[in-house]
Amino acid sequence: MPKTSAAAKEARRTQILDAAVRCFARHGYYATTIEDLVAETGLSRGALYLYYPSKEAIYLAISERWGCGLEEAIRARLTPDLSPAAILQVVIEVNGEHVKAETEACRILMEGWNLAHHIPALAERNAQQQARSVSALSQLLRAGIAAGEFRADIEVEIQARILMATLHGLMVQWHRQPGSVDWHAVAEEIIRGLGARPSEPGEAMLYRGSEQHHGRHPH
Repeated sequence: MPKTSAAAKEARRTQILDAAVRCFARHGYYATTIEDLVAETGLSRGALYLYYPSKEAIYLAISERWGCGLEEAIRARLTPDLSPAAILQVVIEVNGEHVKAETEACRILMEGWNLAHHIPALAERNAQQQARSVSALSQLLRAGIAAGEFRADIEVEIQARILMATLHGLMVQWHRQPGSVDWHAVAEEIIRGLGARPSEPGEAMLYRGSEQHHGRHPH
């Protein structure tokens, strides 16, 4: 028998994962059976298992594809001249674009936040992804502080985790009310909140006056 080419194998994996996303989105992970996946892909059970040995393996592959796709989309938008604040804006906006472009995959991966309690491999994958994201955001925040774009008093790791939680919460909000999140406006507001305090005496007086007017107190 002739060997299947690498391109053909990749196309088959894509076919299986796309079908699995549709099934999981319709029925949920637990309610979806191997028979559902076989019917959706049009493949035999044996052909399905040739690429993925279990439903869990398929779900993990969907999770990996989502993360890799997001990282690639972010890298495609980055240029050497971007400042840390501009990079953070790209990261937030591309997250939003990915949520909108991969709606069904995003929805089933949100289910994975709960599934991780029962699937050790998924819990480990989620923990690794979380650690990488927090590390990358922390580095970006430190670069922004060094460049004078972000406040020097930021607790970097805590702020990185807040950013992650904010993005996850907005993903949920968008799915509950599609179109309800303006990701560009969100990015601008987050960056404004991280912004460096004015350094000139006159600017500082204006800043304090503005805070008092709005009922806030400077740190």
